[in-house]
Amino acid sequence: MTQTQKRTLPLESIGKVNIFDRCSKGYFRLKWTEPDGTRGDTSGGPTMQTARAKATQINARLDLAVGPLAMTSLRDAVDLLITEGRSPYPHKRTNKPELWKPAQRNNMRKALNRCLYGHAGLRCMDIDLERQVIDTMRAQGGTYNMVRQNTSAMRAFLTWAGKRKYISYRQAEVLPRGALAPDPALSRVSRIVERADSPARSRHSGDAYMFVRDEDAPSAVQVRALGSALADSFPLWGAMAPELAANGGPRWGEQFQLTADDAHPDGCDEDPSAHIHIHWQINPNGKADEDRRCLPKGNSVRRIPLARESFTGYPLRDEMRKRVDQARHEQAAGTNPEALLFPAENGGMLWHTSFNADHLLPAMEKAGWPIDVYEDTWHQWDGEKFVERVSRRRDARLTWHSLRHRFARICVDQKKLSESALMAAGGWTNIATVQNRYYRSGDDANNQATAAFD
Repeated sequence: MTQTQKRTLPLESIGKVNIFDRCSKGYFRLKWTEPDGTRGDTSGGPTMQTARAKATQINARLDLAVGPLAMTSLRDAVDLLITEGRSPYPHKRTNKPELWKPAQRNNMRKALNRCLYGHAGLRCMDIDLERQVIDTMRAQGGTYNMVRQNTSAMRAFLTWAGKRKYISYRQAEVLPRGALAPDPALSRVSRIVERADSPARSRHSGDAYMFVRDEDAPSAVQVRALGSALADSFPLWGAMAPELAANGGPRWGEQFQLTADDAHPDGCDEDPSAHIHIHWQINPNGKADEDRRCLPKGNSVRRIPLARESFTGYPLRDEMRKRVDQARHEQAAGTNPEALLFPAENGGMLWHTSFNADHLLPAMEKAGWPIDVYEDTWHQWDGEKFVERVSRRRDARLTWHSLRHRFARICVDQKKLSESALMAAGGWTNIATVQNRYYRSGDDANNQATAAFD
């Protein structure tokens, strides 16, 4: 055999990969054809043993390819899934895949992007059956909760990619439910540096796991103090905002999109009692140049009560009546185009992040609410690698959402509302959540036990 024939004929073939004789540098060459018809060519190393091992790996990858789409990069495939914005799983009610809600789509985008850091250039056919690639990607998180989020997102991606023929069914099934999860690869450490003074909380025997006791919700003094502090930033409505949250139970996004047309302190044709209509909420993924409203949680609309006097003694109904009139005058003057009841300084809707950082946390500190300060060590992708960062954050022991817990306690302890009435007024859709959080008190169970022997 001539030297030319040695270069053009393979010495050996492993599946679809041909091993050619050493080149001028002393390395064997590996050549094959990719699923899209392009030619693959790489070094096989200095020995036949290394050449065969590498050829075996490449051939295993080629065997997984189901067609030209297998050459698609993971980055492009993930982008297409997010653009489609549709769950790969059939909905249990319609038995058809349905569009994600904005929050679901945003969560999927964040989780998959986190998994892709450092792996975006891999092709769909590079997903191995031993799950090394998938486990490395889904481990990219600082907590076990993040790894669970990554796992759920990756499982959805694999299901979608399998149905679209980007990967084989064997690849799509490498991450079954219940599969062993890897440990977080990017450890996150939080160290408390300033602890707020507050009484130790004890659970009562018999309390449901999620039960919210009276001390888990803001007191009348705390609500009054927070309203006074918020009034420094928002004189027209600062004092009323926490009073409505604690006595009416709207979620933050529901409350801060309300307009004068939603409030009916003297009732309306639909309901003669004083109330406020909750038909919308602020879209957490909305953009400034778009309509920032979307349907409330669970797509359920409702009416919330408007008490004559709040549990703090604040004249809530009269103040709401005044605020409705103010908002209409602001609308006529052009300073509040939508007649928002709780507008930002510029007359538009507030943004949750800026409201929380710039107004709420400072007001809570001024009002004496317990605030803890933490130092976090975490990892951030800089475009090439993960780098360690250190930052400080302030966490309120009682959040804005805890005002909603106060509303529930008022409904149960003072107004004696039934479970169904509380669900209707508060917008809860799961009766077990309502029962475990607000009704299944350890005190009731203890009283029953002691009374049985009295």
